[in-house]
Amino acid sequence: MTNNRKSIGVLIGSAIAPYMRKIINGIYQAATDLGIDLVVFAGSQLSYNFMDGGAVDADHDYLNALIRHHVRANGLDGMIISFGSHCIFMDKDERARFIDAYADIPYILMEEFTDKENTGYIINDNYNSMRLVVEHLVDYHGYKKFLYVGGRADNREAVERQRAFEDVLLENGIRLTPEMMTDGHFIEECEPEIEELLDRNEKPEVIVCASDMMAYAVYKVLKRRGMTIGNPRLSENAIAVTGYDDDIRAVSSDPPLTTIAQDFFYTGYTAVESILTLLRDGIIDGRIAPNHLKKRSSCGCNYGKHHRYLPMNDTERTQPEFYSIKIAELMREEILTSNVKDEIGDKIYDILYESIYKDALIVNGFVKETINSEMVVEQLRRLLDSPYSKYISPYALLRAYSDYLSSLIHSSDDQNSMVLMSDIMVEGMKYIQNHILYKANADNYKYETEALQLSLLARNMSLVSDDMGAMFTAALEKISYADKSDVYIFLYDKPMDRKDGPGKFDDAVLRLTASRTGKGGVRIYPVNERPEVTKEKTVLYYTSEYGDDKSDRYCFVDMHHEDMVYGLVVSRMDEDDIMYLTLLSFQIAMMLAMRNG
Repeated sequence: MTNNRKSIGVLIGSAIAPYMRKIINGIYQAATDLGIDLVVFAGSQLSYNFMDGGAVDADHDYLNALIRHHVRANGLDGMIISFGSHCIFMDKDERARFIDAYADIPYILMEEFTDKENTGYIINDNYNSMRLVVEHLVDYHGYKKFLYVGGRADNREAVERQRAFEDVLLENGIRLTPEMMTDGHFIEECEPEIEELLDRNEKPEVIVCASDMMAYAVYKVLKRRGMTIGNPRLSENAIAVTGYDDDIRAVSSDPPLTTIAQDFFYTGYTAVESILTLLRDGIIDGRIAPNHLKKRSSCGCNYGKHHRYLPMNDTERTQPEFYSIKIAELMREEILTSNVKDEIGDKIYDILYESIYKDALIVNGFVKETINSEMVVEQLRRLLDSPYSKYISPYALLRAYSDYLSSLIHSSDDQNSMVLMSDIMVEGMKYIQNHILYKANADNYKYETEALQLSLLARNMSLVSDDMGAMFTAALEKISYADKSDVYIFLYDKPMDRKDGPGKFDDAVLRLTASRTGKGGVRIYPVNERPEVTKEKTVLYYTSEYGDDKSDRYCFVDMHHEDMVYGLVVSRMDEDDIMYLTLLSFQIAMMLAMRNG
């Protein structure tokens, strides 16, 4: 890392959570755009199982001591802390201790409020966002029989969402009792609680969930009971369901889930901008991330009759470019997954407008240039193959595209135009569906390949476990086959026992033991030649080989097995590889534990 760029630490809990991936994507993009060096402390989830009542204090102290040590030892300028991914299942006192441990470090806290000096925060407007959901259900649909699946009573987000739910029902004179609510813990594994909720209540009209994960559990329970999800006025067998988060599965669920879209990419991006402002000015106002209500079929909304792409009015028929502008803006709003920067949104708009303008001309009976399905598919390809595709939901694009073309077909009175639009709609939908399928298959292949590589890595290490050098060589060579970036393995001279307390970290001797880089290949250091990590020669001193890059981005994962802490794995992997690095650290730590008996 260079001396003239800010170096920011990012503390996350579980890299596997979908919302956490979006936050990290935003942080990485901001680091690239703003020239920031990052150190992501990943896989630092408390080792106790959240719900089993484990030894919170010991693990908590160990976690904080380890992270604080690396922050200070590597001279990081500030921190971004993902509060929710660490503290959601802690009680109030444990959460306060966690945050207070960073009192001497400038930080931006995500998902929680702070008014401490030299800090800032980014939170979602949980209360007003949940009001949007419930007011839509009451005012638009007229529902009066509600059930609620919420989170823990000591979690701020859960409390604010439940308060909004209760307030809207109270304001509208709708009956609500404690028996009509349950705690789903913000997890998908809450089906028993939902079963009990349904058993003690007569058939509701709608079940409101404080997260999409819990809504998916509701889907499964209702389907097991032979119920359908949707408008209860259209079927005695139907119950409406809503969520909160706009998880990646929401728009592709059966039926698509009505939910609140939290802009996690924006949250991550803004966190980087905020920590820079805090470091520059010493103070920053808190930020509230924008949320949006996504109305879909699960609440009873019927997009077949009420889609947004209305026929042209008289003015638009004479000047179809006005219609194209309107539709392109509506479609961009619907398909975007993030509050993107203006120049990105403009590029997406340009591609949409170019295709829509041609379509509008067709419907009006005059054509400036020949158009066919191949041309429209090429526009879709430009959009989905572009760098902007990561800001687009292909599922939302599929629905918006089919709704728009359907509106054109039904508003046309020209048979030739109707036939042409039908062909364009079919071919365009086939292309988007193939794109979704290809991406899903590619992602599955990536995960399956990585899982196989990690299994083979463990096997190869076990075959030569008597020789530590050969063991690390086997691991690092297998990583190269997985097409991963540079990886560095640091070991303590003596493994530490977490039960001895956190005070040992400052005195522990950490040494570079092995590495695999694009420049140097696999390198194993003999025991008596392992470079020591010191105040002058930090971990980042040994890993920073690319000083000309716009920004350096590292991920630190501690290697521990049960109570023993063996060292640190560091990598320059991309954000999508953080979970791989976490699993790699577990495999190496397990082999070291086996070596040590």
